[in-house]
Amino acid sequence: MNFIGTGKRLEQGDIGDAARWLGVETAALLAFIEVEAAGRGFDGKNRPKMLFEPHVFWRELGPGIFRDTAAKLGLAYAKWGEKPYPADSYPRLEQAVDLVEERRALRSASWGLGQILADKFSLCGHVSERAFVQANMQGEREQLLCMVALMVAWGVPKMLAGKDLTQASSWTSAAAKWNGAAYATHNYHGKLAAAYVKHSQGAPMEIPASTVLQEGMKGEAVRNLQNDLAALGYEFAGGIDGRFGPETARRVRAFQQANGLAVDGKVGPATRKALDAALAKVVHDQPDAPAWPGQQSTSKAPKWLLVAAILIAVAAVGFAILKGVLHVG
Repeated sequence: MNFIGTGKRLEQGDIGDAARWLGVETAALLAFIEVEAAGRGFDGKNRPKMLFEPHVFWRELGPGIFRDTAAKLGLAYAKWGEKPYPADSYPRLEQAVDLVEERRALRSASWGLGQILADKFSLCGHVSERAFVQANMQGEREQLLCMVALMVAWGVPKMLAGKDLTQASSWTSAAAKWNGAAYATHNYHGKLAAAYVKHSQGAPMEIPASTVLQEGMKGEAVRNLQNDLAALGYEFAGGIDGRFGPETARRVRAFQQANGLAVDGKVGPATRKALDAALAKVVHDQPDAPAWPGQQSTSKAPKWLLVAAILIAVAAVGFAILKGVLHVG
């Protein structure tokens, strides 16, 4: 399977529409996306951001020669956190696909903006692990749709309703559901609260796709730019906030100077092309690893799961139709 995707980013309004459909604040949805995938659904090679999970592969394989072989190759081990993750998980995934049938390898990796394990494919509205991965390859909007469907299936909006999301304690239920029982060991709930505070400051503005980005603008296009610059090593002391202020302008000028471009602090076609070329050479940091319990593979899905899969598939289709009606994307 060729994992090279489109690299298509979210467009203005995508997250806002998804948040309204879920009944959560846009800042809350942005918080999940930032903490899970640092705001980017693709790596520099236009592959969906992916983390291969050896402890999940261990459970998927079960006892026997395949597990023994995978363990010797460093592809499987019994407990999460036994060994550090490599900078790029795709070589591990490709080895796993060569070792066993594709579906078990794909199920052992988390994907896209939400870093969702492919074993949740049915709850995301897809018919197979391969279909789920292919959707993640199509673009960040498709990755967002997977997040929306899974959040509905798991009741995440209800976990956030009526709470002061500036407080880490308000995120504990959602954090445990999305990241696993060990969420507190790496302050997952605290990271969500901090990201929420940042993204809740002010409303986004519409930016046409062809517009030259410059100081004073804000929105998804600026947030994408900031994430790109951060991936290239240009750190933001104030964090990624979707606002083109003095700090963003300084980072753009630094990039332009380092790449022999006209130094004006604005992002037009030449600077955008140079950014894309630089990103293609970068291996992105891996997102925080999810450690959900109870992910053993089963030979027969329980009835409640089949019913939930049908309901979530319908929900995903409904959201897609809503997107079309709103002419977003």
